[in-house]
Amino acid sequence: MSGMPTPPPRSASARDRRRDIEGLRAVAVLAVLLYHLRVPGVSGGFAGVDVFFVISGFLITGLLLREVERTGRVSQRDFYARRARRLLPAALVVVAATFAASWLVLSPTTRPDLVADVLGSTFYVVNWVLAARSVDYLAEGSGVSPLQHYWSLAVEEQFYLLWPLLVLLGLVLAARSRYAPRTALLALLATLTAASFVWSVVATAQSPATAYFVTPTRLWELGAGALLAFAVPALRGWPAAAAHVTALVGIGLVVVTVVAVDTSTPWPGSAALLPVLGSVLVIAAGSTGHPTVVSRALGLAPMVVVGGLSYSIYLVHWPLLVLLEEQRGALGPLGLALVGLGTVAIAALLRVLVEDPVRFSTGLSARPGRSLLAAGTAMAVVAGAAGLAWATRPTLGETTTAGPAALVADPWDWRWELVEDPRSAYDTEGPLQPDPSLAREDVPSYYEDGCQVRDGVDVPDPGCVYGERDADTVVALWGDSKLGQYASALDEIARRESWRLDYYLKSACSPTVSGAAAEDCNAFGRATVEQLLDDPPHLVIIGSGGFEEPEQEGMVEGARTLTDAGIDVVVVDDNPHPGHAAYECAAEHPSDLLTCEQPPQSVDGRPFLELVHEETGAPVIDLNPWICPEEDTCPVALGGQLVYRQGSHLTDTYARSLTPFLYRGLSELGFTEASVRDIAIGDVPARPEGDR
Repeated sequence: MSGMPTPPPRSASARDRRRDIEGLRAVAVLAVLLYHLRVPGVSGGFAGVDVFFVISGFLITGLLLREVERTGRVSQRDFYARRARRLLPAALVVVAATFAASWLVLSPTTRPDLVADVLGSTFYVVNWVLAARSVDYLAEGSGVSPLQHYWSLAVEEQFYLLWPLLVLLGLVLAARSRYAPRTALLALLATLTAASFVWSVVATAQSPATAYFVTPTRLWELGAGALLAFAVPALRGWPAAAAHVTALVGIGLVVVTVVAVDTSTPWPGSAALLPVLGSVLVIAAGSTGHPTVVSRALGLAPMVVVGGLSYSIYLVHWPLLVLLEEQRGALGPLGLALVGLGTVAIAALLRVLVEDPVRFSTGLSARPGRSLLAAGTAMAVVAGAAGLAWATRPTLGETTTAGPAALVADPWDWRWELVEDPRSAYDTEGPLQPDPSLAREDVPSYYEDGCQVRDGVDVPDPGCVYGERDADTVVALWGDSKLGQYASALDEIARRESWRLDYYLKSACSPTVSGAAAEDCNAFGRATVEQLLDDPPHLVIIGSGGFEEPEQEGMVEGARTLTDAGIDVVVVDDNPHPGHAAYECAAEHPSDLLTCEQPPQSVDGRPFLELVHEETGAPVIDLNPWICPEEDTCPVALGGQLVYRQGSHLTDTYARSLTPFLYRGLSELGFTEASVRDIAIGDVPARPEGDR
């Protein structure tokens, strides 16, 4: 978890700036920095971003209110020009530097995500990019983005875009009613803040992975600071004793959050009230005009200096840490300490050389339009570099290599047997199809169609029908993504056999109806069996990667229910694999692919499926001789094709090339019109034009 502070507004002179707020910035940035440097005792340091949100909401709203009271309006051009001068220079420099360094340091397999993150960070939408990736089943193994921390800057910028427009709306409403502009604005902001808080609580409970990043769950934190800005005039009459107590309670809530919560706490949701309320109380106490113990401590020179550098510190620390650990492995205490010191040093240089010269440029500040033009040009340059990298990336093209056919001793013999020395077919060097950098993109189209049911969903999608929809012969697929990896092959077989294919595929769920599986898996399985019994298909093909041993009973029960009802069941065996880093290794060692061979990892699904076979008599189709033909090692590439994408899954390219092998397996069991002799080694489906 990470967040990003923004620099303090500079409309006031340095003498007039709130030193206690600068010190609160220091508390927040140090909490997040120490958390990322894995310092014990700051397990909730990620909450520093919540503190920054409150500070930003308070300061920006104060500026807008003063402008409204002074002029009766808000100049959006001036507002956005000030924001551009303060935020963009350092942010874009760090994005560009991180992009260049990551291109050199990180695995080529990360480049599609890297380009997306660069574009998202440049245009302040990376929080939505990260939110989508956080629940993307296909993002498994995608790693930590060196630009992940830009998500909070994106949230703030989206708030900055929205808030001036809401101020204008409030002024319009006030002009058409008897309410004062300040009252109308307060009512509008309070409504937005309350709605965002409710959304945050509900979304965090339902989908915490996305709730952490998306804007609607965070607006209330900025809104809390903004509401406080409206209360400043009333706070000036508070007694000194009340200010002391308020400040102590506030800083106490922030500290308790930093030391007591951890990543197991659903966030933001209601738990984020602790640092948000704490920050509000600290700023409120400082707004009374009475000095307190807390404000004096926060206003100490070292705290003010760190607070002034907080924006640059946050921009720099995360990519520096991620890239160093990618290059050198996990850092020890000394290495992490050096990262911290290096962060502060680079941040100081960034402030002196980039931030301040642009922020205080008289040529830019005198002409807001010039500031916006310069900002747009700089964004275009960075985005253009990312776009050029994207345009020159490898693409998924038509398959022209042999793949598993390279393992067949004599493709003209109607019996296909392994070559005498399977290792002779193992690729020693690239290029490969697909390019390893595209491995995680090389998936069957049913993912894009939304037919891989996600976690938490316990009912099949009746719209997930493939093959010939009006066909008389119906074949159902029931399992998880390990069966789904053969979707392209099965679609081709269905086309040739005039089948209708019904998909009952759910992420991380074996075809089970009871036992130790997650309840949504069992519920999904029971709903699947009920549908299959109501409208029996001619054949049910099941497959699984397997998860927990007690699931075996639920898998057997589900399969037996079908076979007892007279429905044919076929098992597709689980495939072995050399480990999660297979495609990354291929990307890093294109001239020595044999380096990437690994002993087969445990194939969890095989004993599960074997028991289904033993208990129900359902036959098994074993494609593993054409995937990992030797028991002691699995190749990453065969016949010019990359075998694996993330985890234990096959690339769609390789799975397509297995079509004739799977087709023959079904033919040998008597489930196809085509005979074994009718199925040639070259009967591999082309990739759809839209998938290339």
